[in-house]
Amino acid sequence: MGTVRKGNRGAGAALLAAAVIGFLVYAYFMLGTQYSLVIMQATMVAAVGILLAVLGWIGYTMLTAPKEDTTSGQ
Repeated sequence: MGTVRKGNRGAGAALLAAAVIGFLVYAYFMLGTQYSLVIMQATMVAAVGILLAVLGWIGYTMLTAPKEDTTSGQ
């Protein structure tokens, strides 16, 4: 009884490798160079920007969602 895997294992391996390499490069720049303050500031700006973009997206979706019809069904 074999399990059939769906998806692309090569893409998964590439994503895993990119994540590990990205972390190592980030850690090197944070701990091994004089650019740690700039890297930290860029990280915080990106994190706050992404959080606020998601919040704005949720607000836009709620604003433009069609109104529910509560009169039908009775």
